[in-house]
Amino acid sequence: MLETLHIRNLALVAGLEIEFGPGLNAVTGETGAGKSLVLGALQLLLGEPAGPGVIRRDADQCEIAATLRFPPALPGLATGVNALLTDAEVPACEDNQLLLRRVVKPSGSRSYVNGAPVTLQFLRQLGEALVDIHGPHEHQTLLQPRHQTALLDRFAGLDADAAECGRLHRQWQERLAALDAARAERSDAGELELLRHQLHEIEAANLDPVADARLTDQYRVAASARDLLTAANRCRNALTEADGSVTEQLGNLMRVLQGVAETDTTKGPVFVERLEQATGLLQELSCDLATYADTLELDEEELRRLEERLDLVQKLRRKHGPTLEDVLQAAAALRERLDSAEGRAERLHALEQACRDAEIGHQEVCQRLTTQRRTASGRLAREIAAKLARLGFDQSQFEVTVSEAVPGPRGADHVEFCFAPNPGEEVRPLRQIASSGEIARVMLAIKTVLSTADDVPILIFDEVDANIGGRIAVTVAEELAAIAARHQVVCITHLPQIAAAGQRHFRVTKRVVDERTITEMCVLDDDARRVEITRMLGAEEDSVTAAAHAREMLARAGKAAVTAGGRQRTKPTQRTQRK
Repeated sequence: MLETLHIRNLALVAGLEIEFGPGLNAVTGETGAGKSLVLGALQLLLGEPAGPGVIRRDADQCEIAATLRFPPALPGLATGVNALLTDAEVPACEDNQLLLRRVVKPSGSRSYVNGAPVTLQFLRQLGEALVDIHGPHEHQTLLQPRHQTALLDRFAGLDADAAECGRLHRQWQERLAALDAARAERSDAGELELLRHQLHEIEAANLDPVADARLTDQYRVAASARDLLTAANRCRNALTEADGSVTEQLGNLMRVLQGVAETDTTKGPVFVERLEQATGLLQELSCDLATYADTLELDEEELRRLEERLDLVQKLRRKHGPTLEDVLQAAAALRERLDSAEGRAERLHALEQACRDAEIGHQEVCQRLTTQRRTASGRLAREIAAKLARLGFDQSQFEVTVSEAVPGPRGADHVEFCFAPNPGEEVRPLRQIASSGEIARVMLAIKTVLSTADDVPILIFDEVDANIGGRIAVTVAEELAAIAARHQVVCITHLPQIAAAGQRHFRVTKRVVDERTITEMCVLDDDARRVEITRMLGAEEDSVTAAAHAREMLARAGKAAVTAGGRQRTKPTQRTQRK
């Protein structure tokens, strides 16, 4: 139950402290006095965005606070709210009391629940469980098929199934999105073949960073041995082995010098001796070169292997990185890409199956919802039609149609409220024919029907009595009183019949103080109520007839309240304006 509402510096309100009672709380006042301030303050307190003009002129901020107490008859409500608070890391309620507060400044706003700061989104979530507000905007909401589907679900007790349908639909859509993304990443055959070739090229090389790092030195040594052997053999061949070798030519020279020695016995023998020495030295050199060549180890096969290995390693380093470590890292990356590409087909199959499973699950819930909605639609239409008959539409028709629609978060049904307010007319969608006054009464009929199944403890009505009067006004008052037997109701009204039915009656006035306009609100005692209802009847305050009518209305409403469960005593008149 909403116990108190504190408002400071909100528009024309300087300061108000309002104490509400159980049952029906009626709020009345002249047109333009500011009766809807309660509605506006509660909407702000429950997360509504703060528009321009919210803060009273010359004030630096406005503040709205409320105290709510959970009735013992609804223990589940307190448990549910405390669960919400716990999830949001907000202190739980003490003595079943919930404290809400919001401070609005030009720079922004701050919100608190039980003293802890919270977001506007959390305030809205909390408000949905506690307060149901019905103003002109909500009347327009009634015209939307999506909202009509929610009302039918609430009546049929299908809120949990509808929530499950939404969860399964989100799951289905998420899996479809994942499947589309996986399909977009699918590799073609050419890419797979390239990945396999590049990886095979590296893996076939069987790289060893330590051993392959010594390849250049090993090849240098092996290549040098071949060059040395080639040089030694070339010199040896030139000296002694080849045709026309040096030693062969020296032999020819020796024969010439021997002829000289026979002629010149003095110089010739010297020349022969010296040539013999030179020939011996060259022959000795040739022998040494042969011995040196024999000491050189040359494995042509190993040299060829080293050349091929070095060419392969250098090729891989040019393609994949300057170092062998880079080549090995490239191999790991290629292996991962190849595994991912080859496993993508398997993942695609798994995702396709998951999508089918989610779609089937969603379809099953949709079918269950359709069956239950069609079963409940006729019952809801009959109960609303009965209420509408009491509200002046005694020859009207009201239908709730459930037709096939594209499967979505709320199922596969298109729910439409159809109405024919006058006899002889075809029923048509409510949004096509209903006037504002008709919409207000249809909303009241629906709320009355749903009130027995609705767990929201606080209902706020504004303009529910638009364009009605006379006997229908009495019936509307009776219906509101019936709702108030199970819920706390705050009704902003211009009808004396509804005001008389209230267990607590507030009057809103506007006056000028120190050249500033202020809005005030006070609770009325019995005498003040008679005066206010007399005014609402359109009579002067001293009208004896109107005063008698007002007393009669209050007496009749009092008897009805006793029948409905007992009337709450009202407090004496008190002015709640603070300067």
